[in-house]
Amino acid sequence: MSLLNRRDFVHHAGLGASSLALTGLVGLPARAKDAAPPSERVNLAVIGVRGRGGQLAKDFARRSDSHVAYLCDVDTRLLDSRATAVEQEQGKRPETVDDFRRALDDPQIDAVVIATPDHWHALATIWACQAGKDVYVE
Repeated sequence: MSLLNRRDFVHHAGLGASSLALTGLVGLPARAKDAAPPSERVNLAVIGVRGRGGQLAKDFARRSDSHVAYLCDVDTRLLDSRATAVEQEQGKRPETVDDFRRALDDPQIDAVVIATPDHWHALATIWACQAGKDVYVE
């Protein structure tokens, strides 16, 4: 059995999320009782948690092979409710920040999910790549 690398994981997760959106299904299956060990989980930062970003954060939190470690949004009013929703899914509350560069500075973060308004996609993607992170951007 071959293991997915981080880039393949983000690619496959994106395809899965897209297929769910297209079929109209509401959510992913409940998180497995026997979660993957931390060494086999992708640590994520979700950048932009209004709307689609909030849903992606919950979807990734449900997966046993990922861990949402950061939620990032300039609108700090959103962060508490989105962090609570992620905590209910994965059992651990993510750190919340209003400047996503703090998440990029964390060496424990493997990949970022960018769900910001379109005009922020390029800059956030470039900075994440420069920080050595894998990127999934919508």
